[in-house]
Amino acid sequence: MSKFHLISFVSALNPLSCTAYKNTNAVNQRADLKIDVDGSGPLRPFPVTCEFYADGRIVTVIRHSNEQTTQVDGFQEPGSFVQNIMYEADMEQMEALVNRSNSCWQRLQYACKHSRLFNSPSDEQNFRPFSWWVSRYNQKMDFWSGSLPGSRKCECGVMGTCSDPTKWCNCDSELEGWLEDGGDITQKEFLPVKQLRFGDTGSALDEKEGRYTLGPLMCEGDDLFNNVVTFRVSDATINLPPFDMGHSGDIYFEFRTTSENAVIMHSKGPTDYIKISLIGGYQLQFQYQAGSGPLGVSVDTAYKMSDNNWHSVSVERNRKGARIVVDGAQKSEIREPPGPVRALHLTSLLVVGATIDYRDGFVGCIRALLLNGRLIDLRQHADRGQYGLSPGCVGKCESNPCLNNGTCQERYDGYHCDCRWTAFKGPICADEIGVNMRPSSMIRYDFSGSWRSTISENIRVGFTTTNPKGFLLGFSSNITGEYLTIMVSNSGHLRVVFDFGFERQEVIFPGKHFGLGQYHDVRIRRKNSGSVLVMEVDNYESQEFTFNIKASADAQFNNIQYMYIGRNESMTEGFIGCVSRVEFDDIYPLKLLFQEDGPSNVRSLGTPLNEDFCGVEPVTHPPNMVETRPPPLVDEDKLRQIYNRTDSAILGGVLAVIFLALVIMAILIGRYLARHKGEYLTQEDKGADSAMDPDSAVVRSATGHQVQKKKEWFI
Repeated sequence: MSKFHLISFVSALNPLSCTAYKNTNAVNQRADLKIDVDGSGPLRPFPVTCEFYADGRIVTVIRHSNEQTTQVDGFQEPGSFVQNIMYEADMEQMEALVNRSNSCWQRLQYACKHSRLFNSPSDEQNFRPFSWWVSRYNQKMDFWSGSLPGSRKCECGVMGTCSDPTKWCNCDSELEGWLEDGGDITQKEFLPVKQLRFGDTGSALDEKEGRYTLGPLMCEGDDLFNNVVTFRVSDATINLPPFDMGHSGDIYFEFRTTSENAVIMHSKGPTDYIKISLIGGYQLQFQYQAGSGPLGVSVDTAYKMSDNNWHSVSVERNRKGARIVVDGAQKSEIREPPGPVRALHLTSLLVVGATIDYRDGFVGCIRALLLNGRLIDLRQHADRGQYGLSPGCVGKCESNPCLNNGTCQERYDGYHCDCRWTAFKGPICADEIGVNMRPSSMIRYDFSGSWRSTISENIRVGFTTTNPKGFLLGFSSNITGEYLTIMVSNSGHLRVVFDFGFERQEVIFPGKHFGLGQYHDVRIRRKNSGSVLVMEVDNYESQEFTFNIKASADAQFNNIQYMYIGRNESMTEGFIGCVSRVEFDDIYPLKLLFQEDGPSNVRSLGTPLNEDFCGVEPVTHPPNMVETRPPPLVDEDKLRQIYNRTDSAILGGVLAVIFLALVIMAILIGRYLARHKGEYLTQEDKGADSAMDPDSAVVRSATGHQVQKKKEWFI
């Protein structure tokens, strides 16, 4: 076995909560497992029962050893019966779970027979109950389950439903027979119940008696997964304080994106660094350097992680190596090279969402960020309106920008509309694909071997015409003789004529003239096993037409072979006007006709046809506001101090130069004034000063030998 597998890591593979477990596993109605609420923190995993409901709720259950109904008898003094509750988790573990849950509750019931509970009513000064429960902080609580803190009441006292209206608890009424007080304790700051105290149960010889039942601690929701932020531009970041990874540290987070390549986290030191990146959509990589050269560990998945679903990432580095775990199951490890292991020294901010210089950014959502087991509040940065961030996980497709049933493909910094399954085109599937039909024009779609049989068609056609007659759209089968035709009659009415084998039917949309040059949008569908035809025209109220179909009759439209637009082969003249938006279930013949390299089973016959938008201008959305990273914030006071220091430095430098120049000048002047003067005697003849040799001096002599004084200067 390779030594590689002997690396020991602190963080376990236990899920952080029941919600985390459901995020990475297929679940039934319940699961018994261990959760680790603080990841690599000091708290150990503990057992819980996770309950998963059909409405999406997830409840975490922590059980204890006293869940069975317990009898209390022979304890007369207040609180003389003491029951400490022993849970399957310690108090620190439960406190962490409760604090992170959206809500928690614990059910407490007390059945009594001549046994008083609170001895109500009483004011605050005279409140001396016979029984009470103790909170997790050892507080003696002054209210019973189902009631409110400080009320000194049971649930019936708050609701005004006690057996004795003058009392605040049923058990305080001392009526004959068994009575009961109970409900849910929902104030999670007091949970779980740590201890129960009971009294006023007399002796074993009298009729006083009590029975209590304390349910398990139950919590719902996990705030860890509510701490979500959306990075809507690629250079948006959350800058956290430097991360002290040292010799060992770990990072946990979950992400959701459609980007295939992005840096999710980055931090650097003088030579060290850490970086977590998504590469190609299929690889999650952790790179780091701690003095001994760069190292990296990555997980390659068989599925795409840029699929706009949540994926969990756990990264840990210790003295022996590093590990990365994706989605709780896919993991990879690397061992540190031999020799002394140096601590990671990171001095820059921990940048979430891009590199430290805002490159290769991440767009999408990040939640549940834990650094060394400590939850980091990401949402607060988005709540403050920080550049490029939004609270929650909100993409561009949330606003439903794609029209006409176009499919919105999320990109978080934008979106793409897939118009393949619509009769439209354009950036938001709003551009008409139409054609101006002439009397001799015809478009035929041949089902070519894949004949259809339908009983609940969805048909759509848009048109405009000033010639109130003509064949708009039709379907036919030469095999069965069945057909359906949509036309505008000579009187301008919209008619639908069909025969699906049981008998010929004709319906007319009432009260509207369709030959006045206005654009009309017509939708036709059948329901109730084909016995009801529904016509929807423009924004008018839909019309329903019901047909009596005999039990032996077949309402199915069988073996549809052809779809015609404008006219069919038996007609000499066809529709005159513009036709668009033609749909038959998932077939869009006009889009197929005008697309490049379209299929051969849709053809235009007769007069050549050109694409037209039928006078319907496409709907447009306002352009997205372009976000640009704002300049870094400048502290004016610090800047002023820097300027002041700079001014003082410049002034000091100038004065220093001037002082140095003065000193140099003073030295030069002093040396000049301190020159050494001296004299000596000579007997040279006048005129012989410049002679080159004695003979020349004699020749040039003008005065003969004389004694004269000459001077020299020494510096």
